Amino acid sequence: MNNKPIPIPQLGAATALVQLLTENPHLPLLDWTLPENGGPLSGVIVNAGVDMRPVVAAYAEVLGGEVREFEFVGSVGRMYSASLYVTWRDVRIQVKGICSAAAHTMAVAA
Repeated sequence: MNNKPIPIPQLGAATALVQLLTENPHLPLLDWTLPENGGPLSGVIVNAGVDMRPVVAAYAEVLGGEVREFEFVGSVGRMYSASLYVTWRDVRIQVKGICSAAAHTMAVAA
């Protein structure tokens, strides 16, 4: 495996994503977006009925970093967000999961 930085940001992000998913096939599925103009590689999942803390925590276990959590009021009510921002193999990565606050609260209480 080549760990050298890649000078084209989108190519570096694409390469990192392939390496991440190839080396860790157990990770939950996310919708991925490659960066434009130097932005982060972004993986997002929105599922109102599933607690997102464990989903994002699975990525934190592989990538390192600390999961940040907060609740907010969205157009469909109280929501919960878990996010991870890290640099992995010279590529900035953002992982975010959003669910209803009720799904998170019920999972934490269980």
